[in-house]
Amino acid sequence: MNARLQKILVLVLAAFIGLAALPSRSFAIGEAGTVYVTPEFGYYGTGQKAVDSYLTFGASGGYFVMDGLSIGLEALAYSFNQRKIDRNTAAGNFLYTVASDNGYSQNPWAFGANALIRYYPVRTDKAAFYIGTGIGGIFSSDRIPFWENGGEGNYSNPTLPVDIGFAVAISPTVSFELAGRYQRIGFDNHGIDGWGGHAGFRFTF
Repeated sequence: MNARLQKILVLVLAAFIGLAALPSRSFAIGEAGTVYVTPEFGYYGTGQKAVDSYLTFGASGGYFVMDGLSIGLEALAYSFNQRKIDRNTAAGNFLYTVASDNGYSQNPWAFGANALIRYYPVRTDKAAFYIGTGIGGIFSSDRIPFWENGGEGNYSNPTLPVDIGFAVAISPTVSFELAGRYQRIGFDNHGIDGWGGHAGFRFTF
């Protein structure tokens, strides 16, 4: 296990311990006036060749403004598996960096946030199903993607997530959450379409 992964696991474990220590009482999932926090981990493939896949980890939280409707925020770190850049191509008086087809080796990091709204059409004190969307952005250490549709990507990109998920109660205040997500990263022709999902443990208080 590499050092970076060990640090991530330690931080996640510390978050779980801290949240479990908070005073809480029993709530039905989606009850008005409740607050939740969910440390989460995700994996996504993409619809473009410039990026093979990406990982996410972070946390989301929300407040139920009414029964079955929450607003919240999500903060995530991203690690992209991008196509290797290894040659320059002359075009007039300029040199363009071009993505080759011989492998994925670049792993730039990015950090971002989404404002979220979720609606729970089916919910009980044992489980709940939700649909949601939001808007946000990411800021990266390199261009995302390096090269797509004849041009370079951007260091910052808007994001648009669309979620379908469910939460299953493990205890009166802890639930396991699993969500499928489509996320558009970048709204121009250099953007990417992410398909995958994330999982985590939801703490309600």
